[in-house]
Amino acid sequence: MGYQEKLQRLCALKGLDQSALASKVGLSKSSISRIMSGSQEPKLSLAYELAKALGVTLDYLADETLDAGPTDQLLMVTDDELTILKMTRRLGTNVALDRLLNVGTGRGVNGEAGLSATQGVENLGKESSHKDVS
Repeated sequence: MGYQEKLQRLCALKGLDQSALASKVGLSKSSISRIMSGSQEPKLSLAYELAKALGVTLDYLADETLDAGPTDQLLMVTDDELTILKMTRRLGTNVALDRLLNVGTGRGVNGEAGLSATQGVENLGKESSHKDVS
């Protein structure tokens, strides 16, 4: 899959039309149209801005061998979710969960008793369905 197809697919996943993408990277709609059709190659700095605007790496956008396979998934994540993912990869799952759930301090959020990593994982689904409105 070439960069044009990747651009089109990513725009569809993010719900962006050509005008919205053009606005995000500071180009005209006609320039984005030429890039997405393959009639114009973006300069490196623009390719980087396109990748950043679409939440992917420049490598993913430019390398035709980096297609998502049948077991790979393309997910859009928030900056907070990306931070948690990076922390988990750097520290390992158990250490990251312990830190996220304040196990090391013995106190959780609002001074309540901290949870073990296992208890925290079991409670994650329950907590995500509740919103604190206070």
